[in-house]
Amino acid sequence: MAKKGQDLTLKFMPEEVVGAEVMRSGDYKYASIAIKKSDNERCRISYEWSGDNIPDFVMGVMAWMQANQEVVDQAKNEEEFAAIKERL
Repeated sequence: MAKKGQDLTLKFMPEEVVGAEVMRSGDYKYASIAIKKSDNERCRISYEWSGDNIPDFVMGVMAWMQANQEVVDQAKNEEEFAAIKERL
């Protein structure tokens, strides 16, 4: 267990990711990633921020989405990324 002041690292394999999204509502922006560890175990990590800077976590979510284009129809993916960029 991490002690106060130490980093806590979560590790998961890219193939365990079952979904990711980036959205905006009012002044805040949100990003989340869903992970399926087994048939009976799932985890969702969410990140919320305001301002113009894009946090590293969000860049990682977007990179995963882009790297896994074969999972999503190419046309839909391009449309989705255009919408994400517009929302940010």
